[in-house]
Amino acid sequence: MKKLIVNLKMHTASRGLTLIELIIVLTMISIILTIATSSYSTYSIRTKIGESLFIAASVKHAIVDACQADTTLTHLSNQAIGYRFKPTEYIFNIKISGDCDAPIITLSTQATGAQPDPVLTITGDSTGDTGEMTWLCVSDGLNSHVPEICWS
Repeated sequence: MKKLIVNLKMHTASRGLTLIELIIVLTMISIILTIATSSYSTYSIRTKIGESLFIAASVKHAIVDACQADTTLTHLSNQAIGYRFKPTEYIFNIKISGDCDAPIITLSTQATGAQPDPVLTITGDSTGDTGEMTWLCVSDGLNSHVPEICWS
């Protein structure tokens, strides 16, 4: 009989979580979700802005092609190199300026989630007679919101 009473006490003692334990678990989950949400938001913004750089690659090629085809080209613009841009979900405008030795691509972003939406400025530098171009990207946005190659 004594053994039966001990077994009953053991079964009744392990019913589930107490209210305090439940509150602690819920608090830990909410802290983890808060951290995860802010990280996800930053990565989402960076991805949307990264799309701009992907599209800028075609602009770089258009500039190099136009400058190699017409070596007398001095003032670059969208019209001068025959580049048309239709706004996308995350890019409002692409403006081409400068000259063939130092072209400038200005990408205005939109709806990225960053406040304000960053503007990326990509500048080219012609490296001598080879016709090769090196590119440098800077941004007016937060470093956490733009890809690492555009950190100021």
